[in-house]
Amino acid sequence: MDMETTKTQRVGTREGSGRWPAWLICAALVTVASGCGACQQVIRPAEPTGPGMTCPGGPLCGIVQALMDPIPDNCPTGNCDPGGSGNAKGIYTVEGGNYCFEAMGEQYFCPEAFINTAAGVVLDVRYLNSAKSVIKTQVHGRLAANPNKPVDVLAIHSDRSELTIKYRVQGESTEHIAKGADLSKVILTLRSLAMGSGDASPLVSYEMKFSGYKAPEPDAKTDRVHRYKLEYRDVSFGQGWRQHCAKDGAGTVVAFLPGERVSGMNGSVKLDANVTTMGCEKGSVVTCMAWGYTPWEPSTGVRDEVRDYVYRSCLQAKRAAYFVGKGDFRSYTETGTKIEKWDQYHSGDGTPVERIEALWSPHGVVCFNKENRRKPQAEAWKGQDPSNLKTYGVGPCTSTDFTLDGKLFTGLPPSSGAQP
Repeated sequence: MDMETTKTQRVGTREGSGRWPAWLICAALVTVASGCGACQQVIRPAEPTGPGMTCPGGPLCGIVQALMDPIPDNCPTGNCDPGGSGNAKGIYTVEGGNYCFEAMGEQYFCPEAFINTAAGVVLDVRYLNSAKSVIKTQVHGRLAANPNKPVDVLAIHSDRSELTIKYRVQGESTEHIAKGADLSKVILTLRSLAMGSGDASPLVSYEMKFSGYKAPEPDAKTDRVHRYKLEYRDVSFGQGWRQHCAKDGAGTVVAFLPGERVSGMNGSVKLDANVTTMGCEKGSVVTCMAWGYTPWEPSTGVRDEVRDYVYRSCLQAKRAAYFVGKGDFRSYTETGTKIEKWDQYHSGDGTPVERIEALWSPHGVVCFNKENRRKPQAEAWKGQDPSNLKTYGVGPCTSTDFTLDGKLFTGLPPSSGAQP
């Protein structure tokens, strides 16, 4: 498993002469930017926060509610290419990776979220070759030990990141709950996904199985993510079992986010208690949780609005989607790029971070120091004049203070080759 490399640092005090303010007790983490119960949603709304609320360490903890709104998918800039065969935006998988099931030898159907409905469970699936097209396909199932024992999939939930499947064997009255290693007892099935719009379009059916499970380390303080090995096969054309997210590298797994539907176009979020989002380990959806940015309070699992704001900011920051709120949905980085990050919730020992790249909100950067951009050679920067980069009117960062709209800083590690 390709895990992120992390170094925890402390931001000390800084005043006008170059010293850090005492209230800025937060951490800068040097990280490889492309890392790496019951059927009830535990995550739930918290009390609204306002300018008078404080986070640990003392900074003001209110938020700008408008920046929690989803970003429209209409893409006014035209920069909305999903990355061709790579789904390169870095939301559900690593930048340049792939999170799509194969059909007839090509990556085609990209699963994103399970949704509980009155009629059972459906799976939101995005077409790779038509990024704005999402279909809902019914989730069926069978027992792994007996292919002749179909099951009704009643609900799929995630308690924080721990997946639970509620099912009933057809013809029986008993309901069963599978989680952890017991998930392997159930094979999920997707029937007749159309590869096109015409009547002659090939139909593809899949089976999915959870063949491995890894719980968080008992003493984990930051990375408390439950991880699962997911395999699938195309039963229509006799395909053997393949590991999902394998394009991200050997051993890559999936994890789950409850109550939030993350757009595969731009990484913005809609709250929905019936949704369980599924992402590859190295995409922003999962990596941000592994970094400790969860929409819930870690000790209780109760949704915290400010923590959710920071999590959504991380969805954009991890993949360098600087201008996503301006309609530019591109990722301006590449896998393996190291960054530093610090926010209002982390603390630790180390030295101050000096080279700020940006301050982030759920809609992208609040301010941006272009001379400290993490990957000047990234594909999205090509063709631009380095002395006159297009930044959509976003100005430089002139303060080390968190604000109501900006809750997460990113910066360059000291060893980076970019300009100081």
